[in-house]
Amino acid sequence: MHAAPASSSTPDVLQPGDHFALSHALDPQIGADGSRIAYVRCQADAATDAYASTLWVLDLASGEALCLGAGSAPRWSPDGRWLALLRDDAAGCRQVWLWSPGVDAAPTALTDAGEPASGVAWSPDSRQLAFVRRVPEPARASMPRDPRWAAPGIYSEALVRRVEGIDGELPAGHHQVFVLDLASRALRQVTDGPFDHGGPRTSITKLSVGGQISWSPDGHSLVMALNRTAPPAGPHDPLAALACDVHEIPLRAGQVRQLTRFEGPACHATVSPDGRWIAFVGFRNTRKAFHTNVLHVIDRQGGSARALPHPEGLEVQARVRWTPDSQGLLVCFAERGDGCLARVGLDGRWVTLARDVGGSVGSGYVLWDSAFSVSVAGQIAYLQASRTRPDEVALLGLTAAMTSREAVAPRRLTAQNEALLTQRRLGSVEELWVESSAGGERIQAWLTRPPGFDPARHHPLLLWVHGGPYLAWGPQFALTPQLFAARGYLVLMVNPRGSLGYGEAFIDLIDHAFPGDDFHDLEAAVDAAIALGSVDTTRVYIAGESGGGTLTSWAISRTTRYAAAGVLYPVVDWTSMALTVDRPDYYPWYWLPGPPWQPGMAAHYWQRSPLSRVDQVRTPTIVMCGEKDWRTPVAQAEMYFTALKLCGVDAALVRFPDNNHSLDWHPSHWLELVQHLLRWFERHPAAD
Repeated sequence: MHAAPASSSTPDVLQPGDHFALSHALDPQIGADGSRIAYVRCQADAATDAYASTLWVLDLASGEALCLGAGSAPRWSPDGRWLALLRDDAAGCRQVWLWSPGVDAAPTALTDAGEPASGVAWSPDSRQLAFVRRVPEPARASMPRDPRWAAPGIYSEALVRRVEGIDGELPAGHHQVFVLDLASRALRQVTDGPFDHGGPRTSITKLSVGGQISWSPDGHSLVMALNRTAPPAGPHDPLAALACDVHEIPLRAGQVRQLTRFEGPACHATVSPDGRWIAFVGFRNTRKAFHTNVLHVIDRQGGSARALPHPEGLEVQARVRWTPDSQGLLVCFAERGDGCLARVGLDGRWVTLARDVGGSVGSGYVLWDSAFSVSVAGQIAYLQASRTRPDEVALLGLTAAMTSREAVAPRRLTAQNEALLTQRRLGSVEELWVESSAGGERIQAWLTRPPGFDPARHHPLLLWVHGGPYLAWGPQFALTPQLFAARGYLVLMVNPRGSLGYGEAFIDLIDHAFPGDDFHDLEAAVDAAIALGSVDTTRVYIAGESGGGTLTSWAISRTTRYAAAGVLYPVVDWTSMALTVDRPDYYPWYWLPGPPWQPGMAAHYWQRSPLSRVDQVRTPTIVMCGEKDWRTPVAQAEMYFTALKLCGVDAALVRFPDNNHSLDWHPSHWLELVQHLLRWFERHPAAD
């Protein structure tokens, strides 16, 4: 018996409009004394068609939660008297604001300079705030213009002109560090020169080569990981993009002092509470498509960096924190679909404290945007993941978690979505392990079943392919698979080779070989899901986003098993992508063996481009992309759609105006994407 997709009017299953009712916790920050936690709630706002962030403060003794209104990036002063935050001013420019528990009814603005602030960090004595802000370059002289004329041409000499997630061209100037005195409100710039100490240009894929400020315990200097490499006068040096080292910036007299010569990016530097050590995350640069982030420490007085690698070679997330005793660090890492939190001792001993760390923001991606904090007493505030709920704020005792022979249950502090989700039946999630036909690799996957699943019925199956490709799915709550499950679909989410959480060797299987044999990993997982029964084999579909869109377009050129496909903001031609992507200083030399004009590269680029195989596609395909996507520019989607049509394939194209990669700017576009996929699959009920 076939199961038709459930009607969207079914009241007890998840609805697309529930996207506007669900809220997601972010960035939990516990005060030094452990009495309060500030955190951010992010929620899609139907009135503005944007994502709104509100700041909340939770009193742990009373359990009361206070909303401070719009805001993000909360940071407590070391003495606990003040909370700094970022909030947009009336002109929409992000500024530093200040709030005091029990004193101020609402936050007050500290800065008003017309340039957005970021990276706020408190001095140890709670009297000063450091942050990063752009210093504009003087305007270029231009010819007089009649106000009736068209807009002038946009002049640039910058190699990196756009950055994904930022609307439009990046303005000229460099981001410098400023220090604000709270008592006098005096503001001074403490860095200068042609270097970015933060801002959009310092963000490169998973790392930031600037932007994080760490104060020395005596308050006399700042420590930052920075790229202060002078731009080359000749041809581009591919190592320069990631040439990030640890520097110390004196706040009185003196020159910036470089503390490492790491031969690779040394990022997110942070000083230990006792001032003796500096920790950072990075890797030795060998120009692979993916390098595993490793935790390192150096003596602040000098010496070589010492690696503290994970015993199984797993990658640590960039954000790390010292334990209060300066004898270890707290780090997050992905392992087999779990978000894990561990304490790493200076002796290299790893102790896993929790395996339920969230940060997926409802996407299903493990540790996509995770953050945590620790009090002086060792209380850890973090985001706790669940298969049935978006992340909630939780509290875990470091000492108890370290010394107990059994796992210590964290204390969940929030329940943001209970009113809605207690009224919704969700699909159950089952873990699968399969063996790929390419090299015998073991592949992990999850199958989400429809609410009230009846194994006697046959359901359509959707293979939902993750992006990156160096990301990973997990079993945590994710809205997209739950929405498809609510409409009767079985949803299969696979971590093929290249996915995080299985070790560096597993990732290296697609080094300069993507897309490729990862196709066989997907096929093995689909075969395993079908073997479980309850699948209508004439209604097997595939869709993927970003790197998953690339792999989807590759898969449908290799098989006709899918009744229809969704290719979402893909790369289909590596040559045009390498020269139009937002980071042309990085991708042609890392994700690819070299730029397209080097000997042999034209053939390599074309061999890995799904466009080279488009004449083999028979699967009806819908292609979607944001028009302001700088990571996989909209031309990639347009080229693929046009090629499909010229080859006689049933195809459709959806371009989303005023939206970026992943369609992060407007919730309505994400809902449209889901509805377009559902309609497209329903229009194509059977494979040939």
